[in-house]
Amino acid sequence: MEPKLSKSRPNLYDRFRGSLRKGLVGSRIAELKALKEATVEFAAQALEVRNLAIARHCARVAELAARLTQQLDLGRRNVELMRMAGKLHDLGMIGVRDDILNKPGPLSEDEWEVMRRHPDIGADLIRWHPALAAVTPLVRHHHEHWDGSGYPAGLKGEVVPMGARIIAVAESFDFISNKWPYRANPLTAADAIRDISEHSGSWYNPAVVDALRALSDTT
Repeated sequence: MEPKLSKSRPNLYDRFRGSLRKGLVGSRIAELKALKEATVEFAAQALEVRNLAIARHCARVAELAARLTQQLDLGRRNVELMRMAGKLHDLGMIGVRDDILNKPGPLSEDEWEVMRRHPDIGADLIRWHPALAAVTPLVRHHHEHWDGSGYPAGLKGEVVPMGARIIAVAESFDFISNKWPYRANPLTAADAIRDISEHSGSWYNPAVVDALRALSDTT
């Protein structure tokens, strides 16, 4: 007659099997996280080789987007998501010609047509990567406007992913407050915030603009 396990005690085999499963799952999660981080860094390095100024812009946007996400109290996981999305948001610039990227004067309508493709190019580059699925819509829609006047899809209001709304503000702030080949006189941080505030409710989600102002008050 086989001895019976006491119902009041755990089955040691099941406990071991459960621990092993948790260990394997934990290992797999760590592996996927490492793969995700390595992929983001690889893409960032590729962009840096293509255009150093844009790569540095992406790095700054990533940090500001993460801080805005913290200010909006959206949780630690979303903070990391936004840091990743910020690094990749202009990846599609890889597909834009140098004569357009570095043009010292205003772009023609045909050149703007090429430039406006970069969100779709970037999103399409990462859309099939299993570790970057959550980032893809943020990359694709970071130039949408709160009032629907943006691109590439003309999304409006709450339809625009929250992360894309955050990147829109972070990117605009960084763009107008830094020097570019076609922008020799950047705005001060205070003037940049005022400029963005003027478009709150039209181009930008008012809640995100409020978060930017709140951040400026604490620095």
